[in-house]
Amino acid sequence: MPVYLSLGKAAHQLGVTPATVRRWTDSGFLPCRRTAGGHRRIDQKDVEELVQAIGDRGHPEAQRQRERELETLAQASLDVISRLDQGELLAEIARHATRLCRCHTCEILEYDSAADTVRALAEYDSRGQPQPTDGVYSLHELPATRRVLESQAPMVVNADERGADPAEVALLRSYGEKSVIMLPLVFQGQTIGLLEVHDHERPRRYSAQELRLCRALAGHAAVALHNAQLYSAAQAADAALDQLRLRLASVATQLATLAATDPATDSLDNVASALRAAFEAQSCLIADDEAVLGAATAKVGAPTAEQADTREAHLLSARVPIGGRCFEVSLALPRPPAVGEADLLALAAVTAASLTARR
Repeated sequence: MPVYLSLGKAAHQLGVTPATVRRWTDSGFLPCRRTAGGHRRIDQKDVEELVQAIGDRGHPEAQRQRERELETLAQASLDVISRLDQGELLAEIARHATRLCRCHTCEILEYDSAADTVRALAEYDSRGQPQPTDGVYSLHELPATRRVLESQAPMVVNADERGADPAEVALLRSYGEKSVIMLPLVFQGQTIGLLEVHDHERPRRYSAQELRLCRALAGHAAVALHNAQLYSAAQAADAALDQLRLRLASVATQLATLAATDPATDSLDNVASALRAAFEAQSCLIADDEAVLGAATAKVGAPTAEQADTREAHLLSARVPIGGRCFEVSLALPRPPAVGEADLLALAAVTAASLTARR
């Protein structure tokens, strides 16, 4: 039966501070479990293995090897944490993973627990060259991969290993690979992805120390990937907000011009044209309960067959009650509506409805 140590006892045996042990468990360098009250408990065997790994100073070559490993991990942590661009980050993670594991390629995958799939984000070889990826994998067909994601524990699969998962072995053989180590990417207790590091030449047996280093790298990679995704989402939100400001200025300018025209000669086709241009829509239709009041369509050349297949209309509409009738403005957009555009169209529809009342 395993014997579990408290944080303080583990630190005492390792000859380090409790804060250091806490950092090691947070990064995955030293595995731990949690009690019902959230306290860390560390397996005595893991502590003993780590004591041997870092405490034997009688063998200079072993000591130098440990120093190189720790230096590699420290540099990898600095490199991945400093990257906010997701593309650059994925390349950096793969570079360090292939170097640390002395393997040939690394694939980074995103986990979708709701869809029960993993999606390949990128794959690089040990020279930093991007490799083709296969898109989305169903975990229904890869039970070993699902186990890694759900248990948050690494797994090594060798193509010549008896009892290895048949689906994983078949996948390895289809790519001409001999071994893969699967490392879950875990952020704040949630699995967000997976690192798969492949060896094309030989089966692999990783030591406990090597597994600790790999887990620690995966822990840093998970934090960095989460930060990069937040940064990308913030950039997209900023770009959408800038576009919305431009759209608002265009709508305000054009409707102000139309509002100043003579009601007797004003045409709601002009209003529809102004709204279509402001939202860069394919078409705009203004109607009430009884009839179409105004319409405008973009003047573009006929699309090719390929364009027609990919050009999907996204409808955006706003309804305004006026004089006991319902007034509606509808746009056909060549893209999904941006954040805030529905509210902006509602405001524009109120102005357009007031022009209708003047007529």
